[in-house]
Amino acid sequence: MMNKQAFKGGIDLHQDSALHLRGIDNYKKVESIHPKKVYIPVQQHIGEPAEVMVSVGEDVFLGQTIAKMDEGLGANVHASISGTIIEIKKIDQGQDNEITCVVIENDFREQPREIHHETIDDLTSEMIVERVEAAGVVGLGGATFPSHVKLNPKEIIHTCIFNGAECEPLLMADAALMVTQGEKLIKGCELVLKATKANEGIIAIEDDKQEAIAVMRRLSKDNPNLSVAEVPSVYPQGSTEMLFKAITGKEAPADGSTRDLGYLIINVATTVAVFEAIDPGIPLSHRICSVVGDVKKQKNVYFPIGTTIEDMIDFCGGFEGKPSKIITGGFMMGKTVDTMAASLTKSANGLIVISEAHDQDSSPSPCIMCARCVEVCPIGLLPHQLEKSYLKENWKRLEKLYVDSCINCGCCTYICPARRHLAEHIVAGQQTLKERKA
Repeated sequence: MMNKQAFKGGIDLHQDSALHLRGIDNYKKVESIHPKKVYIPVQQHIGEPAEVMVSVGEDVFLGQTIAKMDEGLGANVHASISGTIIEIKKIDQGQDNEITCVVIENDFREQPREIHHETIDDLTSEMIVERVEAAGVVGLGGATFPSHVKLNPKEIIHTCIFNGAECEPLLMADAALMVTQGEKLIKGCELVLKATKANEGIIAIEDDKQEAIAVMRRLSKDNPNLSVAEVPSVYPQGSTEMLFKAITGKEAPADGSTRDLGYLIINVATTVAVFEAIDPGIPLSHRICSVVGDVKKQKNVYFPIGTTIEDMIDFCGGFEGKPSKIITGGFMMGKTVDTMAASLTKSANGLIVISEAHDQDSSPSPCIMCARCVEVCPIGLLPHQLEKSYLKENWKRLEKLYVDSCINCGCCTYICPARRHLAEHIVAGQQTLKERKA
């Protein structure tokens, strides 16, 4: 058990108290939505878009491959419902980001493609990776990095850390998964250990999720290769760098990866998707999303990939008050969307609605040099100086201030009394430097 915070900085963001937004009262209750149509983007992952493999008018099974990656970094995309393809077109996913989508009309039969059950004893490490690739599994903690690449590292891995430190305020999707699908998670952990040839697995959970901790300890007690670690419930504890330090006491390499030290970190929802890719052999087509904030009914919802934001909010009773902002993902690191027609994708662990009554004024004023952003930065950077260097286009100083070490957690923006858009400008600085070096 980790009683002491392993890193300096961060913010204590207990559910509801800091944000004045409503969370989920009964997070263990997960409801399923069955929309009339889904709009499935062919790019829901880091890398290139998948190539569409189906045609308008074609009937598809639940779990059928509808877009495939032949080469390069990416992930396959599958039908999340059974039905008929009625359109293949580009759809705005917010901020004028148009992505090709396969539109399927639901026949509500939920007819799956042929399924092949396999067990861990049936498979080699290489076969596990192949099944995960075919199933289109990506990182479900937000990064959407293709999991078949992560599970086939060049480095020698001795320990896998299963990330259940769901540190974003209001979100309870991973907590619900650990309590309601714990058996799948344990079996997924065993598959990940076999795929990576690691000999130890640690399930890391924040200490405010005692029920999930108890379930995981009970289910893992007979497996000598698995253990459960409690980590402090402070944001951004769930980030790779902070979680690694909490578990190992070591710093993640600034110019490398935890894999260089023999540790692989993988999200718990991703781990369940790995299990399902093997037994019952189904691809990643659904996930749990916490719908919170200013909706009439806050829920954990199990949804088919490609469900629209509009359908999801209607499923939760509609808006509570006049909406001002809609965020997909977490409150701190999620993305604001400006269209209700946008699709919820593999990365959507949260959907947050903020009404005009709860939306705070975000108009910036001059920096007052209070250094609060410095105090909360978990990496130990100088966010106010980074922003200043970016705005003055001082690229050399931006590099000297280690802008690339920023993990984009947003603590600086959250704490700033002057409402400076620190994180936004730091990310823009990272991107500008990357483009200048290209």
